[in-house]
Amino acid sequence: MRISTSLFSLAVAGLMATSALAADPAAPAVAPVVAASAEPDRMQQTVCRKDKVIGSLVATRKTCHTRAQWAYIDDTNQAFSRDLADNTRSRSNGN
Repeated sequence: MRISTSLFSLAVAGLMATSALAADPAAPAVAPVVAASAEPDRMQQTVCRKDKVIGSLVATRKTCHTRAQWAYIDDTNQAFSRDLADNTRSRSNGN
């Protein structure tokens, strides 16, 4: 009860202060506060993935990175697997 009463009194004091500023024509004009950006950068959002643990049927491991980091990891893994496949195809048989 005490917390809600103090929040109520704080809200009332804030309303009284804003109405007093609006009533005084000599008070300086205050520019409205505009949010810096409405939407955060999508590549900086954190994304978590669950990976299966080798040797277990049920266990998973949660790994979290930003979208930019996941893109780098995925590109690196694709390049490695592509190079591995190319190198094994180009080798001669048995010599």
